[in-house]
Amino acid sequence: MSGSPVEHTDVGAYALGLLEEEDRRAFEAHLRGCARCRAELRQMRGVADVLSDLRDGGFAPAPDPAPEPAPAPEPSPCTAQRRRA
Repeated sequence: MSGSPVEHTDVGAYALGLLEEEDRRAFEAHLRGCARCRAELRQMRGVADVLSDLRDGGFAPAPDPAPEPAPAPEPSPCTAQRRRA
């Protein structure tokens, strides 16, 4: 990182632990002087935790949907004749 506005785009990657070591250290130095990024990081913490849990398999997979019920059988000719009478 070069101290440019690009550092502001690293908040999400930092929150998810995706920055390489050198970039992580540089972003942490940037955080010390950037209230905007610190505030954004605080807002992202909950989302980052949920996404990490999903990535790490912390949530059970959704259950398979219930099978569709079999269609009702067609009435037999005998039953259909009795209904008309």
